[in-house]
Amino acid sequence: MTNEIITTLSCCIGSMQLKLSDFGLKKPSFEKILTEKFQSPQNRLNVNKNLNLLVDNHFEYLNPVCPLCGSHHVNKQEYQDRNPILGDFGSQKIYLRRYLCKNCNKKFVTSLDSIIKPRHRYANVYIDNMKSLIETGYRSLRKIVEDFQTFFGVSPSHQSIKNWLTNKAKNRIQNISNIYSGYYCYDEQYLKINGERKYRLTLYDTILNIPVAEEIVFKRTPEAIKNFIQQSTINHPLIAVTTDHFREYKNIMDELGVKHQLCIFHLFKMIGSTVYKLLKSKKVLKREKISLCLYFTDIKNIFRTYDYKIALIRLEILLDKFNNIPTVLKRYISKKVIFDFQRLTHFMRDPLIKRTSNQVENYYRQTEPEQIKTIYKTNKGILSYLYLKMNKWTKKHGKKINTH
Repeated sequence: MTNEIITTLSCCIGSMQLKLSDFGLKKPSFEKILTEKFQSPQNRLNVNKNLNLLVDNHFEYLNPVCPLCGSHHVNKQEYQDRNPILGDFGSQKIYLRRYLCKNCNKKFVTSLDSIIKPRHRYANVYIDNMKSLIETGYRSLRKIVEDFQTFFGVSPSHQSIKNWLTNKAKNRIQNISNIYSGYYCYDEQYLKINGERKYRLTLYDTILNIPVAEEIVFKRTPEAIKNFIQQSTINHPLIAVTTDHFREYKNIMDELGVKHQLCIFHLFKMIGSTVYKLLKSKKVLKREKISLCLYFTDIKNIFRTYDYKIALIRLEILLDKFNNIPTVLKRYISKKVIFDFQRLTHFMRDPLIKRTSNQVENYYRQTEPEQIKTIYKTNKGILSYLYLKMNKWTKKHGKKINTH
């Protein structure tokens, strides 16, 4: 059998796996490209780098080495045939040489894992295309099959699509990034999965502008939240966390030993919801409504500065007029502004701490719109979708830490 690179399969490989940088004015060198593209699985030794393409779509290693023990004492055996679907060229019958290692007595097969995974019929490019479709927005399995038929001329089964999409994680996903700043936002979102009420916990790096991890839990207990944050930041800094005003967060953050910033936006929203109801009421006099607006503005002005000393001065000025303040605002000043003043002003003492949790709220709006919050039937299904959205967000919006 002569060593000859045949046209059909070579074109398939080129169209499926080559990058623009592989091409120049001359015809690409397949010997060079195959060396770069065809790698052994990660759990094996990466030892076979030279691949021969023989006549009639036969593949074998040049000077094969056992990927399990590294031995060069290898016997060639028969070919194993496969019928993968390779892009525009459709189904192609290929033959992969099998080998027997005389040292460890283990068998192995010529690997084309960079093009198509073992026991898969569809080339890896189809999985990449499927992920790209999902990253643009929610699609049902049936819709994905229709898209494949329309755009790629193939119809993988619903189960194949599900297998490609399903993430291995049962309840939790972690970002592909291995560096975090230590400054985070934390929030949770209500979901309904297969009719059951569950919660999506999210830790978000505010400096890098990326999600760190997400987890689906049945109940948002203090233990679940604390364990989630600890597991998400193992071997990473944990300096400050910005949250909304859910009462359990204070104890959780104190136990974690972090600077706990309460969201200023949620504070304004909390007070504003009460004030606006009174402003719409016909029972409240006009001068009382004016007083409510003026003193509410004074409260907001306390936190409209990044200077802690100025905030204290504004608070003291407001307290000097405490007897004149409407009763409804007195309660908020006593129970929230004064009682939580240190947690509300961490951002003034450390400029890296975010004053609101708006970043994670925006991430929620972009990755899990309201109309699909009740669609998924399993934790794996929603996490597989969120993992693709997480990776796309990281690539598109992620920032680098300035080390200077």
